[in-house]
Amino acid sequence: MAEEQQKRAPTQVFRPIPLFDRSLLIMLALVLVSGTACWFIAGEEAFKESFSSDFALFLQIVPKLAAALLVASFVQLMVPRKLVAKWIGEESGVKGAAVSSALGALTPGGPMTSFPIVNALQESGTGRAPLIAYLTSWSTLGFQRILIWELPLLGLPFVILRYISCLPLPFLAAWLATKIPIDIKPKGKS
Repeated sequence: MAEEQQKRAPTQVFRPIPLFDRSLLIMLALVLVSGTACWFIAGEEAFKESFSSDFALFLQIVPKLAAALLVASFVQLMVPRKLVAKWIGEESGVKGAAVSSALGALTPGGPMTSFPIVNALQESGTGRAPLIAYLTSWSTLGFQRILIWELPLLGLPFVILRYISCLPLPFLAAWLATKIPIDIKPKGKS
């Protein structure tokens, strides 16, 4: 049993991530520019109101994001790479796009849930076409959004028409991903 756990254990448990990368620096610059513009255009009171509501939203999102990242990390460690490669690896073809599309449609929540899962799938060896099929399906075919928003507000005929018209999109996106000569690798790997 210990031998089996040793085989499944990651080679490196903790990989330090740089705190200040290019995207964070760009976002900080945008925050400074837009905050300054808000202060001078809308006034000090509007700036304070915007900042306090954004800070409250930040405090609401951080625990959810932390939980989603932990779930994604645990899933990544538990699912064997061979299984990932078989079902949604680079060579999985239409089967991989279909499995990824189903997973994407079933993934509840917003980006806080889906993007940590995509990151974990990518680190586990998921191919780029299935990753793109997953995200396309999550954004166009999500069942949670249909049940909570579309069905009550737009009605069944609209939902059926929209769903049928969007159904091929994850497969089209996955196919296009195989034709575009851009190589993607998980962050930190070369």
